[in-house]
Amino acid sequence: MDFKCTGDDLEQIPEEVVRKTGISLPGAHSDKNSMATLASELMQHRGDVIVRVPFCVTVEAEAYGAHIKLGDALNGPRVESYRFTSIEEMSDPQRLELNEGRIKEVLDAVEILSESGEKVALSVEGPFTILSSLIDPMNFYKGLRKDPQRILEILSVVEEGIIRYSLEGIHRGASIISYGDPVGAMGIIGPKVYRDYSGPSSWRIIKGIQDAGGKVLLHLCGKTSTALEKIEMARSYPIKTDGSKTYGQALLGALDKATDPLIIGHRCIKGSLDKMVNPILWGIELID
Repeated sequence: MDFKCTGDDLEQIPEEVVRKTGISLPGAHSDKNSMATLASELMQHRGDVIVRVPFCVTVEAEAYGAHIKLGDALNGPRVESYRFTSIEEMSDPQRLELNEGRIKEVLDAVEILSESGEKVALSVEGPFTILSSLIDPMNFYKGLRKDPQRILEILSVVEEGIIRYSLEGIHRGASIISYGDPVGAMGIIGPKVYRDYSGPSSWRIIKGIQDAGGKVLLHLCGKTSTALEKIEMARSYPIKTDGSKTYGQALLGALDKATDPLIIGHRCIKGSLDKMVNPILWGIELID
């Protein structure tokens, strides 16, 4: 199946929520308490059962040294300037530091929300999306053709950081890790680059989180899960739901029954309020 994404990489905050909390963006991008308060109020405003953080896709990239401009409520965090001009400059990328900067605030917000009893989804970005904020994609793809081994080494460092970030989020109380790599989607980079680089990279990250064990739901962006199935690195199977009214309720119902990491895909977690017309979730099994 082909998945059509209708989502956005910036969380839209209604004015009513801003007025009620007195918190707006970009402030809530950088402060754990503001982030937790705004996320919780946004969930209640929507009538959702899952609270999601962060509100943008640039947190991990910034932790790797990307120059990010936080913007405002209408124009979210974006690359201000690229840190690197060539992959040679990226030869020794820094290790992801989780104890400073915005990424620390996100993890702290996860803990605050979890301790208040919320079911928290930590949104995690994949390697190509992160790298697209560190280097001009054209220079990245030039490097990919010129020195593929160097690209694999860079991807390995980024993958390790993403896995560690995800596991720390679970440790802090996240019930769901919402994973996607929109810049690394097959429709953007093409089947060959996806099959050789982006797909295997996402596979290794998902496997790394899964192998850590524990009770967590790993929700894959529909573009990621369908592409992995297309290149035969994963297979999908139906999971019957228990009459849940919304997609979010169905996810939490499946999580309640799980004892090990459960991988779900083929849909967008931002559709958690969608009615369950067909009472099926799509489980994803990785193929070695």
